[in-house]
Formats: sequence, structure tokens, C-alpha cells
Amino acid sequence: MTVPTWQQLLRTLESEIASGTLQPGQPAPSQRAAARRWGVSVATVTRVYAEATRRGWLHARVGSGTVVARPAAPSSPPPAAGLHDLAMNAPRVPRHLNASALLRDAFARLANGRAHALLDRAGQASEAPQHVEAAAQWLSTLGIDAQPCRTFVTPGAQAGLLVALRSAVGEGGGMACEPLVNPGLVAAAEFVGARLLPVAVDAEGPKPEAVEALAVTRGLRALYASPSCSNPLALHWSARRRQALAAVAEKHDLWVIEDDDLLPMDPATLPLCALAPERTLLIVGLSKLAGFALRTGFVHVPRALVDAYRRHLRAAVWMASPVLAEIAAHWLGTGLMDELVQARRQDAMQHQAIAAALLGGHGYRAPAFGTHGWLPLAKPWDAERFAFHARRHGVAVAADGEFRLAGVRGWAGVRLALSSTASSAELREALEALAHLLAHGPKTG
Repeated sequence: MTVPTWQQLLRTLESEIASGTLQPGQPAPSQRAAARRWGVSVATVTRVYAEATRRGWLHARVGSGTVVARPAAPSSPPPAAGLHDLAMNAPRVPRHLNASALLRDAFARLANGRAHALLDRAGQASEAPQHVEAAAQWLSTLGIDAQPCRTFVTPGAQAGLLVALRSAVGEGGGMACEPLVNPGLVAAAEFVGARLLPVAVDAEGPKPEAVEALAVTRGLRALYASPSCSNPLALHWSARRRQALAAVAEKHDLWVIEDDDLLPMDPATLPLCALAPERTLLIVGLSKLAGFALRTGFVHVPRALVDAYRRHLRAAVWMASPVLAEIAAHWLGTGLMDELVQARRQDAMQHQAIAAALLGGHGYRAPAFGTHGWLPLAKPWDAERFAFHARRHGVAVAADGEFRLAGVRGWAGVRLALSSTASSAELREALEALAHLLAHGPKTG
């Protein structure tokens, strides 16, 4: 079987680090330089670097680029059979739904006539109007006044985020964000040339006065928001905090990039897009709701950015796959997507209850519907050491170094992805192992 190119390059990178060609603390080649060197696309390098970061070989740090990790513990043992992977935040399709049947039905519908209509659209230059209309109608159920003329269909939330950064922040522009952020945001900002500026947070989200100070002193253009369950810190921004941040954005003429895949699972709180509709770009991806096979995202943008977003979307990805967009539109129209959302929410609440019972005494936090949570660590633990010993106990976790921006201190901890295990019993087993490790230390493992 042919090994995918990105996996071959991952092995090459691993060999260079292991041999000392790339030393701990040394900057790794930029993604563009690596793409030129290896003769591949930047997207391929992004995947290699993302996996290398997840494995702890690289740290992505805004301001200093991506550097080779300085290990705080011996190299992790190789993955073992039966390893519980709580590191990759890739939720499975809710277990009581038959993923194979869902996809089989979707493709059967395409085979019965829809595929021909999609493939036969000669000169197709943009998304099909019915897909955009379906997206806008669904977004309108989430608490915003979505309009088709301001709605875009993208090949996943990451593509939507990349274009949003290019349209609203641009090269050299500053964007405030939490001190620990999704590596996908770091990669997108590096690609665009935007500056990510960490802002002080508390249990309710970023502090408005801290965002305002950055707006005055650092020339902010935007605020990054993932308010339902931020990644990785699992902060749920309160309604009061969202209103205050919307006011700051209006006062200082900031764009808000609201990247919130879990918004459909958070019906009780208005999105920032509803509070500052002419300042906010809302991005909702479907893969965390319906499974990673459905790489489709919806983006709703302010009127002032519609033309720029359309232009940059065409330059970056041209358009989303009409086939996947058709499946998404069908699921939206039949109510299946809402069923998937409710199933995901039910699963998440069950998983979070297990996590709270086993790890709540150790400071674990997450909103009840979150698909991941944050476990803070105190001495004698640091995240790398804890991740190493957790793996020896059969559990993979994501250490804070994967998410940390340059210059950020504190926030020692690990992210736990709760919806990637095969069953609730497996999740409980994994979390019990972590609870035992926290209670008794590494020597008992």
C-alpha cells in the first residue's frame, strides 16, 4: 500500500529531529520554505507540521515561528494497541446513529439524479444558489439574521478561517485571542502573515479592558472568538462578556472572527454575530457535528467584507465541493443535521458528566455540551511530563505546548478530547487512568 506523501514527509521530519539535524529550540523551516524544499503544497506541509506538533516534536509560537520542541521528558513510547486517544479532537458520529447508513443514503440520493445535475453545471463559477440558501436558513436558526447574499459555503471551517484572516486582518495585522489557541489558527495566521496577540482571560472569557488596551497600543484589527467552548481552554464566554466585547469591537472598529463549530449545541447564548452583525464573521463547520467526512463550513460576513471575502475565497479554494455541499444541504433540509446536533449534544453531556465525576476535583472544566475539556496541572506535574506518563498508562492527551503563543506563561495543563473514543466505557477507562495518575503519581504506573 502506498504511504501518503504527508506521512512520508512526517517520517523525514522525525528523522531530522532524531538525528540532530534539527536541534531542540531551533526554528523549523517556514511552511512555505518547507513546501519549496519538499516540492509539495503548503497544505501538505501544514498537515505534517500539525501532526508533528500533536506528537510534541514541534511547537508553533507566534512571533518566533515554529520551533523544534525541547523535550521535558524522555521520548514518548510508540503508540500501543488499545491506546485511548484523547489528544485528537475528532468526534465520532454519535454511536446510536449509523454513519454508514447515513452516507449510503446520501450517495444513493446523488446517484438518483442529483450527481448528474451537479457535474453538468458547465462554467460553474460559484456555489450553487440552493446550497447557499440552505446554509443561510440554517444559520438563521442559530440566532442571527443570516442573508444568502452574505453567506458562503467553504470546504471546512479551516478554509473559512483562512479566508477570514486574509479578508479581515491581513498581513501584519494584529488579532487578539486567548493565550492558548487552536494550532489551526496559528497555521492560518502564519500563512496570512497576521499577528496573534494573547489577551488576559478569566472564567467568562477575554477581559474587555485587556482587548481595549491592545486595540489602543498594538493596532488591533480583529478579535478571535470561539465562545461556546474555546480550544483548548474550554472557556464558555458568558452572555455579559459577549455583550461587553461586542461593544469594544464597535468602539474600536474591530472585526470579530467568531469561529464556533459548537454554536448549534449552545442554544441558550446569543452568538457575537447577533450582537455585532456588521463587525462579525461567523464560521460554523459541520465536521465536528456530523463527522470529519463532511468537510463543509458556512461563513456569514458583514456587508463591508462581502466582496473581499468572495475574492479571497476564490483565490484560496475557488469553492466548496458541490457534492459535499449537496449532502450538507440535504441533511439541513430534512432535519437530519438537527438530529445529529442533538445526538452530539447528548453524547457530549454524558461524556462531560463522566469527566466531571472523575476529574472535577482536579480542576477539570468544560461546558456541559463541550466535546473537549481542559485539565490544569500543578507541581510536580508539567504538561509534557504528564503527557508522557499518561501515554504509559494507555492514554494520549494534548499538552499545553501545542497551543501556547509566544511569551505566554502559566496555563499548564492538557486538553482532553472526549468524543473520539469508541464508547463511553472506553472513555471512562481512559479518564480513570488519568485520575489514578493524578492521585498517585507516575511511580505507580
